[in-house]
Amino acid sequence: MRMHMLAPLAALTILASACGGGDGDTESTPSDNDITGIQDTAATPTTSGVAPSTTILISPPTTRGPAPKVEVDPLGTFGGVRILNGEPLYTGVFGQIDVSRNVVAPVALPPAPQASGIAPLTGLPMTAADADRPAMIVKVDNTKKGRPQEALSQADLVYVLMVENGVTRLAAVFHSIEPEILGPVRSGRTSDIALFSSLNNPIFAYSGANLLHHAVIRRFEMIDLGAGTRSEYHRAPDRPGTYDLMTLPSDLWSIAASRETGGGPLPHFEYRDESIGLPQSARPARSITIDYPSATSLWEFDDEAAGWARTQDGESHMDADGERIVASNVLVAEVDHVRTGSFDTAGTAVYEEQFLGTGRGWVVTDGHVIEVTWTKPSLDSVATWTTADGVPVALLPGQTWVELAPVGSVTVG
Repeated sequence: MRMHMLAPLAALTILASACGGGDGDTESTPSDNDITGIQDTAATPTTSGVAPSTTILISPPTTRGPAPKVEVDPLGTFGGVRILNGEPLYTGVFGQIDVSRNVVAPVALPPAPQASGIAPLTGLPMTAADADRPAMIVKVDNTKKGRPQEALSQADLVYVLMVENGVTRLAAVFHSIEPEILGPVRSGRTSDIALFSSLNNPIFAYSGANLLHHAVIRRFEMIDLGAGTRSEYHRAPDRPGTYDLMTLPSDLWSIAASRETGGGPLPHFEYRDESIGLPQSARPARSITIDYPSATSLWEFDDEAAGWARTQDGESHMDADGERIVASNVLVAEVDHVRTGSFDTAGTAVYEEQFLGTGRGWVVTDGHVIEVTWTKPSLDSVATWTTADGVPVALLPGQTWVELAPVGSVTVG
């Protein structure tokens, strides 16, 4: 079921350590304690194929402006703060600021609410009865031992994050489709705060976290259904240990419903229709590559599927039902990394990805690439992806992946 495929344009009018979590869940890749490409910075974020014949190359109207005026409190340099006695000082940023603090000024209005029956995270039709349920964000392994993952092709939105040793992990967001099973589920990091905080109190499913990161994460609003305190997780006998933790999303949604908590996610993107096309700055592209220190993401435009086919570390990225991952849109944000004060069991520093503030980015959609500026004023705000004139780029309806990339790691083909 290729729910990430483009809908007709007409439709657009309407367990802690026992669960493999924490700093001790090292990846099965060579240790690289001095990771190439990581910017060990202070807390201030950096500022910085042939298209289908039906593509309309026009400048879209400014449908999300002018930007609201807000009070801005820029990030400065943070020292360490004691979160838990007996644990290292926390030196990240997210746990030391208010969730609504605007560290930069917004450049555009957030996306408008979708029409009834349209999924807020994909722009595709969805069952109206499910629209108000909370989104579910699940941390998923992305190493060779963890692949193929369950149900990735059914996610509305997927984030790619870098963790220790320069490998990547996924944060898959489900809302419009309810898969049968999810996993392999892995541990949380403070980097996840910038992702779940914009989703309006979502379910957060993860295997656990070390004491320091868990304490910071739980300061923020989300429905904590991690495996460290839940029985709704199980081990898959056909997967290797540590990479075998699975969960049933129906169980987790039932728990959230019984608590009468959580809300439907806010729209994260604007979508194209007959009146909105690509901006003048769009140029044809056949591929985009993101080189992490110990992993590579490659996206290539698939004319037949009219989307971007994913290759992970040189292999076609398939989910567990044998379906190739093909996204309608791929967004890439260059982000800085700040030390959190934690180390894994191999002595590798644990970083926090700074998806907060503003920086250089790319929108890859409909056989084209557009260089943009991403802006996420606060932890709880939705990021915007705007051209040089401050206009958000409208996406094709369907599944979107967001790669949080090290500075200087992106190559467009």
